[in-house]
Amino acid sequence: MLSEQLDAAGAANRVGYESPSQFSREYRRYYGAPPKQDIQMLRSRTEL
Repeated sequence: MLSEQLDAAGAANRVGYESPSQFSREYRRYYGAPPKQDIQMLRSRTEL
């Protein structure tokens, strides 16, 4: 998502999810933050 500028819907589609919301729920459950928040944090770190 970070290197290819994908949003959660694009990432969900690419890895085989039919529902972006299901992808986001599972991502949050696994990583502790929703994908959008995670990507924003990572992008802000790489801009330094």
